[in-house]
Amino acid sequence: MQRNQEITPLKFGAKTDKENPKELWRLVLREMLGDVELACDGTLSDTPGLFFARLGLSLTTLYLPAMPVRFWTNGLVDPGLAIMRAMEGPLVVEQRQRRTEASAGDVIFATADSSLTIALPQGGRLDCAYLPAHVLNMSAKQLAAVLMRPISQTCLPLQLLITYAGYMLQQQRQNDTHADMMVRHFYQLLPVLVAELAADAARADSPDRLAAIKAAIAANLSNNTFSIADVARLQGVSPRAIQKRLQRTGTTFSRYLLERRLDAAKDALMLRQGEASITQLAYDFGFDDPAYFSRVFRKRYGLRPSELRQSARSANAAATFP
Repeated sequence: MQRNQEITPLKFGAKTDKENPKELWRLVLREMLGDVELACDGTLSDTPGLFFARLGLSLTTLYLPAMPVRFWTNGLVDPGLAIMRAMEGPLVVEQRQRRTEASAGDVIFATADSSLTIALPQGGRLDCAYLPAHVLNMSAKQLAAVLMRPISQTCLPLQLLITYAGYMLQQQRQNDTHADMMVRHFYQLLPVLVAELAADAARADSPDRLAAIKAAIAANLSNNTFSIADVARLQGVSPRAIQKRLQRTGTTFSRYLLERRLDAAKDALMLRQGEASITQLAYDFGFDDPAYFSRVFRKRYGLRPSELRQSARSANAAATFP
């Protein structure tokens, strides 16, 4: 009976010797993304990191210094999928004239057989995975649903993928049977992730979705902590799906929310005769900073809130008593 062998992820960096040579990070990335060129203000010679490889799956975590770092890769000969995320700042990826930016913790998928530009404006931790084409078990059309778009870390199948990857990199002693099972589960989760993203897009595209999004925003104008994540949770879709739905109407979540708050404040100034201060009015419609409220109000309507209130009162008085 064959005895299970122990699998240990590779730890590297911090110390340079024959067993741990300089720039081992470059060798690791070359295996996953092709030859690598680097631009940064410092040196990455002893950059620490972790590396795991099994059944075609390669995983790495690099602990880059806290400074802007940019990589250029020429891609692999064999096709496959590269998965990347930055953990301490944004990640910007360019490939085939497409540019995608993801927030810290969110993920970008790209093809591994084409050149990439990978930028971490704040440096910090970079996670990367490579999956060869023969394990993907998905059509080109299915893969297109995930390529070069930011995928939120709140997506449940993605969270599971990340959990498996983290376990394989961090678990110091695992036997080969256990490791093979973990890798197979990782591969099996990919179609689940693609299906979830497709379903998310379909939910966001339903005819009544836009009206429901706008209704949710209208009901929360006074809530200064209200965010796109809150709308997504109410609608049962991802923040990315909400943003895409609004973009098709020529706006964004933050712009639409600001415009509706300003419109509501304008109506209050024109129709109400109360004595609430402009500062209180700003707070009532979700603005933390009254000075910012006055500035954006003037930019939108051409006059300050106090000026509109005075004009409305004067017009009302003139109309009432000829």
